[in-house]
Amino acid sequence: MKILSIIAVITALVLSSCSGSDTESTLALKKGRYAYVLSDSSGTSLVEGLIIIDSVSKQKNGSTDYLVSGSYTLSKVTQDTSYKGFSTMQGGELQGYYNDKQKFININTNPKIADANVFINANIINGDMKGGWYYSTFRGGHTEGGLFTARKEKK
Repeated sequence: MKILSIIAVITALVLSSCSGSDTESTLALKKGRYAYVLSDSSGTSLVEGLIIIDSVSKQKNGSTDYLVSGSYTLSKVTQDTSYKGFSTMQGGELQGYYNDKQKFININTNPKIADANVFINANIINGDMKGGWYYSTFRGGHTEGGLFTARKEKK
């Protein structure tokens, strides 16, 4: 009886340690708070705030991508009215996709509407996000873009 108990415990430990790369702890993208800056192509800050990644979960359809959800705030926005894309950035919910093999994330800053959104594409480098942003409309008449950085805040 004692041997069966020991075998059962060892089997449970082995199986639980073989959870694979689907766990959030093994991903380069971590849940948490990221201080971000959206800037123009010269690096001049246009929008600053905080991104909070609440969930990074494996898609159920067999894809290697992960679904990302969370929220964001705006603490500083440019007074330059030539940037039309920021009119749709009010803070709130965000959603996106993450590929851990490529260390690449795509974020939609306004997932509840299909038109006039600011999208972020970034690589995860040493726990931080670095890439770009672009403003997209259905009509295609107004397109903007620039640089994006987000630094993971320490706990």
